[in-house]
Amino acid sequence: MKSYGELRELARAWRVLGETPGARAALVTILRTSGSTFRRVGAAMLVRADGSVVNPLAGGCPQREIVERSLMVMSEGRIAYVAYNAEQGLDLLMEAGCGGELEVAIEPIHGELPAFLGDLDAMLASNDAFRIVTSFPAPDARSPATRSLMRVEGGDGEGVTRDKAMSEPWEGGFRLFETFDAPVSLIVAGASHEARELAYLASRMGWRGVVVDTSVERLEHMNLDAPGWHAVEVRPERLAHTLRVHASTAVVSMTHNLELDIAYLRAGQACSAFYLGTLGSQQRARTIAHAVPSPTLHVPAGLDIGSNTSREIALSVVAEIMAARHARDGRALSRSGGPIH
Repeated sequence: MKSYGELRELARAWRVLGETPGARAALVTILRTSGSTFRRVGAAMLVRADGSVVNPLAGGCPQREIVERSLMVMSEGRIAYVAYNAEQGLDLLMEAGCGGELEVAIEPIHGELPAFLGDLDAMLASNDAFRIVTSFPAPDARSPATRSLMRVEGGDGEGVTRDKAMSEPWEGGFRLFETFDAPVSLIVAGASHEARELAYLASRMGWRGVVVDTSVERLEHMNLDAPGWHAVEVRPERLAHTLRVHASTAVVSMTHNLELDIAYLRAGQACSAFYLGTLGSQQRARTIAHAVPSPTLHVPAGLDIGSNTSREIALSVVAEIMAARHARDGRALSRSGGPIH
């Protein structure tokens, strides 16, 4: 499954190719997996003519061999399906430390930009859940894969879609269905160095968001430079009137003011934010928990990874938000005893 960040990177690289005369590339998409593989159905990698890649599939797949196959597909100009299983390519999977099996589609990319990219940009800029349907042609066809995109109604509700991908045989090729839940929207209250680090790391995850504060001066002094983020002066009681807060929103308050933290968290609670978090000692945590009784409240916010610096705290908080988003408890994978995807 592709993440929002990967979708944006792929779209950006595809657009650059379309604006470069004579440029060629191939898009590699995982269609089927079985057993232990590093990535799952829907994960994709773009391979350029010079062998460089965007969004490497990494770890559990024979990437070097796939890149070589992709160069062949660019020359031949038609889609190829390659399986790595017990009958073929198993040694490559074992070298990669992967005991599973997978099948990929490798499609040539060249020529004019598809209209799909414009639709994707518009959807990524929204807060809506959406579905991408990709129809891959039969291996002997020279026709390109086609993609369509549609909104998923009610997809910003908790657990309405849950990110997922599946493929099925279709007219000699495959049809891939990818459903993306509404993206995480993060509101960080309190203009501070900690908030700036949190915003920057969240933006790297592909999350959009906003830093709010009751002071324009503090917001300007913070010098927020996280891509896709902005700063807004808004008091807690005006939060829902100024910003779109919904069930895909996480609210983290770090104003270092007890009353303000409680007020911002209550505003998020009233709007059904899926995650509420704030920093502080255990004593402060008890006071806040009493004032904001909610199962989505995390105080002190973050996973216990020994965080000390502002950047480490941001990592801890982002990890906990991600765990909450996927209904995981954040335990070590070595102790999970179950599937990791």
